[in-house]
Amino acid sequence: MWCLWGLAQAAVSLPGAVVDGAWLKAHVDAPELVILDVQEQAQYRQHHVPGAVNIPFTRWRSGADEQPPLSLPPLKRLASLLGSEGIDRETPVIIMNTGAGPGDVAAVARVYWSLVVLGHEHMAILDGGLVDYVNRHHGAYVRGAPPNREPAMYRPRPNKQVLVTRDQLARGVTNPLLDARSLPEHVGLVAGPGDRPGTLPGARHLPFDWLVDDKGLLRDKAALDKLFAYAGIPQGGAVHFCHTGNRAALTWFADYALLGHRDARLYDGSMMEWSRDPSLPLERKLDL
Repeated sequence: MWCLWGLAQAAVSLPGAVVDGAWLKAHVDAPELVILDVQEQAQYRQHHVPGAVNIPFTRWRSGADEQPPLSLPPLKRLASLLGSEGIDRETPVIIMNTGAGPGDVAAVARVYWSLVVLGHEHMAILDGGLVDYVNRHHGAYVRGAPPNREPAMYRPRPNKQVLVTRDQLARGVTNPLLDARSLPEHVGLVAGPGDRPGTLPGARHLPFDWLVDDKGLLRDKAALDKLFAYAGIPQGGAVHFCHTGNRAALTWFADYALLGHRDARLYDGSMMEWSRDPSLPLERKLDL
C-alpha cells in the first residue's frame, strides 16, 4: 500500500494519497469518512460500498456543449455537488470507481486533481477500485440508491498552482511537457475529430496506462521512477496533457501525489483545445 506522507490532521488519518482495500475495509464504518463513488448512476445502483455517496464522473467535467468542453466545471458547481452530499473542505474522502482498468484509475485521479484545485486536503483514491475491494479483500457491496446525508457548506479555497492554461503554455513554461496519450496519437498518426495531428513541441511521451499493472493496481514508487526516467523526466514536475485532460490526470497524479513533485501541473484543455487553434504550433513526429 502506498504510504508516502501523513496528510493534514482529520478525524480519520489517511495514510497517503492512495489506500488499498484492506485499509478501506478496516475504516469503512468510520462515521466521519466519506466514500465518494464516481461510477455512473446505473453502475452505482448495481454495486457500491455500503454508505458510499455517488457523484458520477461525468458531473466532474463540463458538458460537451460548454466551452471548453469536458473541462473542469466552475468551482461553485463542484462545491455545490460536494455540499449536497454532506462533504465540506475538511471531510476525509476516499475516491473510488469500478476498477475496470487504467481508464477507471485515470477517472479517480482526475477527481483527485479537481479536489486539489478546490483546496481539499484530506483525500485518497482506492487502489484497484470496487473490483479489487470485493474480489481480493472480500469487502461487502450493496445495491440500490445512495444514502441520505445532511447537506454541508463547501467553501472552496482555489489552488490554481496545479493547472496550466493554453495562454500560459503559449507564453512558455519552464516545466517539461509530458504527453500521456497513445504512441499513434503522440507521433501524429491519428487525431481526434477536428484536431490537428501531433503533439506539443518538445513534449516527452509516457502512455498513461503504463502506470497501472495487469491487476488494475498502481505501480509502486520504484517502477514509477523508472517510467518517468524512461520518458526523459527523471525529476518529474511536468505539465501533463492528453486529448481532454483525463488520461493525463493519471500521470499527473503519479508525478504530484506519489512521487511528491508539487510543481506538477495538468493542462486541462489538452490537445482538444490546443490543436484546434491554427495559430498554435504542433510537432508532428511522423507524417505518412
